[in-house]
Amino acid sequence: MEKPMAGKGDDVRRKAAAVAAGQKARERRRRLLMFSGAGAAVGAAIVVGIVSGTSGSLGSATAGTAGTSGTQPPAQGPTQAPPWAAPANASARAQAAGLGMLTAEGSAEHIHTHLSITVDGQAITVPADVGIDLGAQLISPLHTHDTSGIIHVESPVQKDFTLGEFFTEWDVALSPNQVGSYATAGGYTITTFVNGARQAGDPAGITLANHEDVDIVITKGAAQATAPGAFSWPAGY
Repeated sequence: MEKPMAGKGDDVRRKAAAVAAGQKARERRRRLLMFSGAGAAVGAAIVVGIVSGTSGSLGSATAGTAGTSGTQPPAQGPTQAPPWAAPANASARAQAAGLGMLTAEGSAEHIHTHLSITVDGQAITVPADVGIDLGAQLISPLHTHDTSGIIHVESPVQKDFTLGEFFTEWDVALSPNQVGSYATAGGYTITTFVNGARQAGDPAGITLANHEDVDIVITKGAAQATAPGAFSWPAGY
């Protein structure tokens, strides 16, 4: 893998902003098609339960509510190599994160956070439809609509959402020493930046904030981690 080069993070962000701007209109159309009448399709409430793979306890959530269970680890997922696609079992992954699925996007809490991940200067795609169950027409309060790296928080209740909850929904391992298949035990260095400032501790505990840049920079060997330039937010955000 090549070492990070100056300016490459800025190029990644410019490309992401261009993609997001082009997809904004399609996103709005898809929301209308996806969720118009979804409440009638699924009924007044849907209870979804899964057995946690770590605690063995039964968790459940009702469509139309959102929250965290408080019993799940900060982030959980396999340690596989990228690309990391949106999981097919979106409702189950939301449950693993302690989040309830909704019949429509909430409006009490409405923020957007940008996430970027680079490995030796190469961008890792954050996929569309994390947290969206297209088959069931349900959506988590924490989700993505496109590949821009913009994480949408659209919740019917005001509360804090974390990066760990998103990675659990995405089904990708995240800890101070691991991002997917990249581990400090394998010679990688994992550095997290928030708005350009280096962060210590567990990145899974980062609380998502509006128009915040969260950058996970993974390097190997003597390569030094540097924060990418600020993300250029498309109009409408």
